[in-house]
Amino acid sequence: MARGNHQMSVIKQQLEAVRSQIERLRVKEETLVDLLRELSGEPIPVERTVRKRSPNVKPLVLDYMREVAERGATSKEVDEAVRITIPSVAPDTVGSILSRLKADGALEYDGERYYEKKFAPQAPYRPFEQTLRAV
Repeated sequence: MARGNHQMSVIKQQLEAVRSQIERLRVKEETLVDLLRELSGEPIPVERTVRKRSPNVKPLVLDYMREVAERGATSKEVDEAVRITIPSVAPDTVGSILSRLKADGALEYDGERYYEKKFAPQAPYRPFEQTLRAV
């Protein structure tokens, strides 16, 4: 079952990468068409630009955190992994998602790395730590 889920995750990531490439090619095509129009003297039609939303990044973040398991990942590592699939993601999006997932209890943070809760390192058992401080 885990293997099937992993395969589905890989296929979804590949699909998102292809969609991202298609979007980049559309932008490149529009630029070339505009250049041809400009060089031929045709007026370039003025279109109202509509801001497109990036695909949902949260599932990619969760999938990546499952993949890194016990190793955990820094915010930068997660951001780089997400940008492979969705290059158009806004600069602070991944950091915000990591922070929200931490606040929701899905992730833990040790000051440097994020871990999925079930893979987070356990705090060392120190039964005498408070006693020593009190003395």
